[in-house]
Amino acid sequence: MSAGTALIGIPFAIGLGAAAIVTGLTIGVLIVALALAGTAPSGRGTLPVSAQAVYDRGIALGLLLVGVVFGFSGDLGAALLFATAGVAALIVTSITRYSTSAA
Repeated sequence: MSAGTALIGIPFAIGLGAAAIVTGLTIGVLIVALALAGTAPSGRGTLPVSAQAVYDRGIALGLLLVGVVFGFSGDLGAALLFATAGVAALIVTSITRYSTSAA
């Protein structure tokens, strides 16, 4: 959730272009929504743990791909931001144990 919030605000803060701001806002909102959907173990609007794991890895790979696209387009600041976020997300998903537990 904090990574999504950061992706919403950081492009504004470091003065990236409009494409990077819109991309950061879109991906950030998606990350926050997925984080909130994975907070409850059961009920309406929640995600199964296996789906959360797949979405987390997909977002990580998507962030890396977005970083590559911005790199090819010449926006090195945006490329660095999204590639760094992608690598960080891959690290977090590789060490996260996706399992349910009773509260």
